[in-house]
Amino acid sequence: MADADDAPSHAADAAPSRARASAKGVPVPDDLLAPPPSTSSAAELPALERLHVQSVYDEIAEQWHGTRYRAWPRVEEFVRALPPSSLVADLGCGNGKMAAACRAGAHYAVGCDFSAGLVRIAALQQKLDAQVADVMALPYRAGAFDAALSIAVLHHVSSEPRRALLVAETLRVLRPGGVALFYAWAQEQHAGRSGHRFERQDVFVAWHQRDGATGAAGDVLQRYCHVYCEGELRALVAATPGCRVVDEYYDTGNWCVVAEKVGWRRAGTEIVAL
Repeated sequence: MADADDAPSHAADAAPSRARASAKGVPVPDDLLAPPPSTSSAAELPALERLHVQSVYDEIAEQWHGTRYRAWPRVEEFVRALPPSSLVADLGCGNGKMAAACRAGAHYAVGCDFSAGLVRIAALQQKLDAQVADVMALPYRAGAFDAALSIAVLHHVSSEPRRALLVAETLRVLRPGGVALFYAWAQEQHAGRSGHRFERQDVFVAWHQRDGATGAAGDVLQRYCHVYCEGELRALVAATPGCRVVDEYYDTGNWCVVAEKVGWRRAGTEIVAL
């Protein structure tokens, strides 16, 4: 995992992580969108995501936690519908807001996120078994989990190969027959809560910092987002080998897909695609 204070090595390192912007999504300049990586390098964290996702969430973790304190109802509904005592992977767990819903369903949840600040909150305040880890290279064995959550993660991934890798890695850690729920921000915000309007799919979305003691306005940090048009998330998930799309819907300004791991078998200690 690259540190946010590494010496600049990419065009995105020069991007204004504290630039002033309107409350609506601001298009990401084309020169900051690196060419899609090859399959072999898709797991490498691009500078755009390092500076405008990972380092931003590390900085705003406490303030973010104060505004995202419980799961969305339809995500809770998905968790409630799981068989009792399911082992659930919360991949990109953030502040661990799904932990309570998992406990209420008599499930055991394991969470991970690449933001150390958010993982600390998830572990200490939400009592989630959480680790700092990269969703592109999960530290879990294949076929370990009954279900997986990927909530508001894919819209922070900046290239198609990396998005495909995230979905494939999520499916890898599921047992055959296991299910995953993916949520990603929608370009179509007609029924969303955010108040954002997205003119392009790759945007910077401002986060307005405030002083915790006085409430005074502070820096404005820019978060990178790729917002999904209708059908895009479904197509991404459906293209993953050994995956069947079970459901697709729109919720709270997000496109959402439920997928099942199918077409896999055990080969010794490994789970392999048919």
